[in-house]
Amino acid sequence: MEKGYRHEFKFLISRADAELLKLRLPHIMERDPHAGETGRYTIRSLYFDDVHAAAYYEKVDGLDNRAKYRIRFYNYDGSHIKLEKKEKLGNLTRKTAQDITKNDARALEYALSTGCPDTPSGLAEELRLACLSRGLRPKVLVDYDRTPFLCHAGNTRITIDENLRTRPYIAHLFASPRAMTPVLEPDQVILEVKFDDFLPGYLADALADIPKVNMAVSKFAMCMSFI
Repeated sequence: MEKGYRHEFKFLISRADAELLKLRLPHIMERDPHAGETGRYTIRSLYFDDVHAAAYYEKVDGLDNRAKYRIRFYNYDGSHIKLEKKEKLGNLTRKTAQDITKNDARALEYALSTGCPDTPSGLAEELRLACLSRGLRPKVLVDYDRTPFLCHAGNTRITIDENLRTRPYIAHLFASPRAMTPVLEPDQVILEVKFDDFLPGYLADALADIPKVNMAVSKFAMCMSFI
């Protein structure tokens, strides 16, 4: 397997089956400590694309080798922000991340050509140069509520993502969540399964009786097509 890449599979499941997994998985997996007492958190991502929506069409057309950039933070709290590059190679994914400040996020958000105040190198500089050379710009805001579970065996992560909602990028990264539009049907929930070299058998068994449909597109692509 390519260095740094992980297996990643995404499915649509029903809300009832999502609730069943929320009861089942804590007995065989650990809860993500970042999820706090509620066991879940809200994710907001701002995705970048060019004027031709190249990242979107690469996904829709099924291009095996592709990448996209996003700014991400949690529970609408701008004190901890990450810039991420998500690379895809078939069913394998690799994520590179860098912590950035709110000022860095605003500089990237407005695609300034003067550089990022606190990050003169690294992933932030890579994205800034992509904004200059390829015309990448903020395109779409994506919000959802995630219930995550962890397992050391296989470095496995299973997440249940609900209430996917979106809006085109208009104002800024920290816009009010009240203006978001639901993307999925009320009974649809996204199940993601990620692991390194193997999925432990007992986790595969825990998922085996859950009716699920393979997702042909990502949250990013779903939200881009929706707007």
